Amino acid sequence: MGSYDEAIKCLRESLAIARELAEFRRAEACLQLLGLASLGCGDMTAARGFLEEAVVQAREQGNRREIAAAMNGLAQFHRAAGELGAAQPLYEEVLRLALEMADVDIVAIAKLNLAMVAVCQGASDRARPMLLDAIAIALDVGSRPTGQSAVEVTAGMAASIERWESSARFFGAAEAQSAETGLHRDPTDEAFLAPLIASARNALGPDHFGIAEATGSALSYEAALREAVEFLKGKD
Repeated sequence: MGSYDEAIKCLRESLAIARELAEFRRAEACLQLLGLASLGCGDMTAARGFLEEAVVQAREQGNRREIAAAMNGLAQFHRAAGELGAAQPLYEEVLRLALEMADVDIVAIAKLNLAMVAVCQGASDRARPMLLDAIAIALDVGSRPTGQSAVEVTAGMAASIERWESSARFFGAAEAQSAETGLHRDPTDEAFLAPLIASARNALGPDHFGIAEATGSALSYEAALREAVEFLKGKD
């Protein structure tokens, strides 16, 4: 909900309890969340410390799912800091672990994050197949969060290749889904999307952007995903 200061207070208390009880997996989970909440507050030093410690503790526990989650959190930090060269191999390792575990939810998360890295690197052709895979997973397992995120990233990718109207339309669809589900972007994803959407709004002008955004808002979730697939396949 964006109440990062409140979250940090609760998480610090949870971390102290977990450590007192020697509940190392719970402590590691607290560290991950503390890192992400610190990112939300803009405290990059604290975020790095929490997330690096989470990776160390996850490796000590040896649970692949926890390792993947902790590495994804640290990759989020690097992406937020603009350190794409550090983020990409971490996301790739998360994807490798997810494929080993046959965990499609984590596969989708890793591919969405790698797609965002690709967009930031100006490699939209590399992002397209990853976004298509994420949408396929969302449809297969019925994951609204994954589908919503895929539409958001597609909006960003469209802006990156100056497909301004498509960007506004997909952004409108994603915002409508967010209002319906109550699911909001985390700070790192917001930092990815906001400047790209701003560029689309500036290119189109506020009135034209608003019209395209409104047409996207009127799409159902399923229709938005179908349009995203057509766009990503180059058939829009």
